Amino acid sequence: MADAKYVLCRWEKRLWPAKVLARTATSTKNKRRKEYFLAVQILSLEEKIKVKSTEVEILEKSQIEAIASSLEPRSFEVGMLVWHKHKKYPFWPAVVKSVRQRDKKASVLYIEGHMNPKMKGFTVSLKSLKHFDCKEKQTLLNQAREDFNQDIGWCVSLITDYRVRLGCGSFAGSFLEYYAADISYPVRKSIQQDVLGTKLPQLSKGSPEEPVVGCPLGQRQPCRKMLPDRSRAARDRANQKLVEYIVKAKGAESHLRAILKSRKPSRWLQTFLSSSQYVTCVETYLEDEGQLDLVVKYLQGVYQEVGAKVLQRTNGDRIRFILDVLLPEAIICAISAVDEVDYKTAEEKYIKGPSLSYREKEIFDNQLLEERNRRRR
Repeated sequence: MADAKYVLCRWEKRLWPAKVLARTATSTKNKRRKEYFLAVQILSLEEKIKVKSTEVEILEKSQIEAIASSLEPRSFEVGMLVWHKHKKYPFWPAVVKSVRQRDKKASVLYIEGHMNPKMKGFTVSLKSLKHFDCKEKQTLLNQAREDFNQDIGWCVSLITDYRVRLGCGSFAGSFLEYYAADISYPVRKSIQQDVLGTKLPQLSKGSPEEPVVGCPLGQRQPCRKMLPDRSRAARDRANQKLVEYIVKAKGAESHLRAILKSRKPSRWLQTFLSSSQYVTCVETYLEDEGQLDLVVKYLQGVYQEVGAKVLQRTNGDRIRFILDVLLPEAIICAISAVDEVDYKTAEEKYIKGPSLSYREKEIFDNQLLEERNRRRR
């Protein structure tokens, strides 16, 4: 550790590669083991911090070379991170999608919350580009922070996280592959959470992706195959046990009868009886339409036998009564039996709803953004 030039340290709840600037020895009870306070500078940032030698990891030579290679300016190539100025806006980080050396032009995609890796971006002159780690980097950052402080901070966080993962070997691929992969979701999510309030325009809005120079005409560079998300299928398999408990085993029937005959209290029935508004959106917990149909048909039979008497006293709606009272009570009872938990825990699980994966949340977020953008046109 005393001779280490580069280390991996924790700052702002994330791991960063850093250059060791100075060391200060500290006294310890164990005289044979020396500890140091390290003054380090985060790579690609101007931030300087102090860390304990026991809280860092030495970067291997291969890792240092991988990080250094991503920081060294070279001629502009596909996948390279650059700066480009868009109209009246300040220089902004972008990624090179394609290069046409003969025309001295490149296609760039701006890095921001609306970025779509499948778009080719804007065609610009090579002279208008600056390497991301150029000498003017800090000046460009400061200019961008004047009006877009939070947005440029997100971009730098995304780029730095990508470089850290390259250096540590936890990811291998281009920046756009990293952006599309699940491993970048936590950072991207922080960008998209406040995307409605950002002042930055949709810079990355361009045309569909074109073939990249260097590939045979009509062909594209091979991309990493993304496996389908199995989260929904796993939830459907788990929910099938609930359906079988309700419909085949009729395990919830005694519970439903006790509620309808006022032998058991039910918050769902009380809400239904005290509410005069018609609910147009109902959370069903079950995501598969076939499973939901089976349960609803079974509950219709229970309603015909017992529930109709309750509705006669309240002049209620049959469909609303099944969806607002019988359906949640049946599912909660099934969760309690299948998961072997008490009713309160099962009810909390039902109210919380299905646990979605990162990719499902990302798809949903993108759908919301597309709908919002469509309405703005």
